[in-house]
Amino acid sequence: MKQILGKIFLILFLTINGFAQITASVNPPVIYKGDVVNFIISADGGDINFPQIQEIAGYPIVGTSSSQSVNIINGDMTKTISKTYSFRPDKPVTIPPLSITVDGKSYKTQELKVSVQKPNASQNGDPFVVEMKINKTEAFVGEAIDLSVSFKRKLNARVNKLQLSDPKLEDFWVKKVDKQTQSSEGDYIVETVHYQIFPQKSGEYKIPAIEAMIGVVQRNRGGGVFDDPFFSAFNQQLNWKKIYSNSLNIKVKPLPNGLELYGKYQIQAKVDKQKVHANKPVNLTINIQGEGNIDDVKKFNPTIDNTIVYADEPKITSSLVGGVYRGKFTQKIAIIADQNFTIPSMELKYFNKDTKEVKTVSTKPIDIEVIGGGKGITKPSSVEVSPSQTIQAPTTPQTIIKKEILKEDGYIKYLFLALGFILGALSVYSFNIFQNRVGQKENDIVKMIRKAKSDKVLFEILLPYAKKDKVITNVLNKLEANIYKGAKNQIDKEELMEVFE
Repeated sequence: MKQILGKIFLILFLTINGFAQITASVNPPVIYKGDVVNFIISADGGDINFPQIQEIAGYPIVGTSSSQSVNIINGDMTKTISKTYSFRPDKPVTIPPLSITVDGKSYKTQELKVSVQKPNASQNGDPFVVEMKINKTEAFVGEAIDLSVSFKRKLNARVNKLQLSDPKLEDFWVKKVDKQTQSSEGDYIVETVHYQIFPQKSGEYKIPAIEAMIGVVQRNRGGGVFDDPFFSAFNQQLNWKKIYSNSLNIKVKPLPNGLELYGKYQIQAKVDKQKVHANKPVNLTINIQGEGNIDDVKKFNPTIDNTIVYADEPKITSSLVGGVYRGKFTQKIAIIADQNFTIPSMELKYFNKDTKEVKTVSTKPIDIEVIGGGKGITKPSSVEVSPSQTIQAPTTPQTIIKKEILKEDGYIKYLFLALGFILGALSVYSFNIFQNRVGQKENDIVKMIRKAKSDKVLFEILLPYAKKDKVITNVLNKLEANIYKGAKNQIDKEELMEVFE
């Protein structure tokens, strides 16, 4: 009998040692939607090839890690390698058997299942509670909604670390208010974070539950000298617990006429000057103040005939004042022209929060006088030659209208010939002077471009010449992006200088 048992034991021993030890597990096997699952494969052997996994049940791998240990038994060395694949399922998952090769032999892991549960909101009476509240369940597009997130803990409940997530909302603009309040509620200590949310589209929405991670230090008691308070800091572990809040439902009503702005506003426009020299900028400033979703005010891009307009990106400042969201919108616009022009009225339409009606506020038009430029006077269609004769002015450069002069004598003929020669000489002389002046002016610009130390300085130098050449226009666009949008476009000054040279 002993011999038979010995043989069975020997057979089992050889069988176990003839096969590699392969294990697979999931941690944790039960999760809430959005949590991470770790799929772990471990194997003993000399040469181990793990499967290449890019996704599990359609969910991409969000991270991998590995660990290794070496064992020496009776002079034989083996190693144990574990590889972890992390993924984030939102539905129950079955992980099928996977192949792994150890020392040239192929093995299969066992099938594993992961359960995904719907999070349950914490309830009053629990040691820890997370609660969301809103001040209204119906609102218009753009109307501010007060949202508060409160973390409650009982007086005898200990918290060493708290991680409270922010609300995750689609089609809402979320503004965290710079205040956090503390209070008491029965046997709870309450800490509350405040938000204001602004719906961007109409419809019915659900604010999903948010999670709180609660960390509590637990000291591992090893006994003996390690129970001494001196060693307590080295013998601690932070245990985490996750709880969830309630969810909320909101109905968002559309604004009439496709409006996006809600609240109450005032608008003002002013210029730094109403008389300006030709090709010099007039700086227009638009100010809007009010309460509501002022962050949704659109940038102004006025179109003014025979002008060059450069509109800066608006600057918006806002804050919560007396429980009301207020703000200021400021935008600067540079306008350049060589003749008189009028800045048109600027309009702002919004849905008035008090009257529940569409309201339009606007600025007054502003007339600008340009000195030294075109006066905008219509040229006459004919030129007066003498009281008895009129020559029609050509309508196009190619049209030549000849007039026959009936009476002329030799004296007048030679007089006109001499006069024509003098006028021609004067024209050539004047043209040369003009060319020299233009060349000198362009040479001055080249020097200014070369010496420009910043994008802003170069932008101001080139602004009056925006329509002169495509190269200049392209450079101005790049400079504007650098100055107002944080871009880092490289500017080729040599190419610019060639345009003016």
